[in-house]
Amino acid sequence: MFKRILLALAFLGMFPTAHAHAILVKAQPEKEAVLALPPAEVLLTFNDAVGEEFLALAVIDAAGKRVDKHDARLDFTDHSHLRASVEPLPPGQYVVRYRVLSADGHVVSGKYSFQIKTP
Repeated sequence: MFKRILLALAFLGMFPTAHAHAILVKAQPEKEAVLALPPAEVLLTFNDAVGEEFLALAVIDAAGKRVDKHDARLDFTDHSHLRASVEPLPPGQYVVRYRVLSADGHVVSGKYSFQIKTP
């Protein structure tokens, strides 16, 4: 019996734990949001910590100009939070593009848009 338990434990230890891709679970501003006031930053929250390699977060206006401050960074104490400051944004449509490295080693990227309405 003891040998069977040891054999089972050894067998289970041969297979590494599988990790899933990082998933964007929250965004500020939210996807497709229509805002009365421009945000000071964009904050993305993932379901798990992400790596600093291949890290990117950009905010782009309707003319294709990048309007973030090129300061994408992970929170010091919580690597599931990615943020970037933005310039003062006038009314218009904006696209947020991001890229992160999941714990499983895969690069995950995506994009969404938000709008700042004219007062």
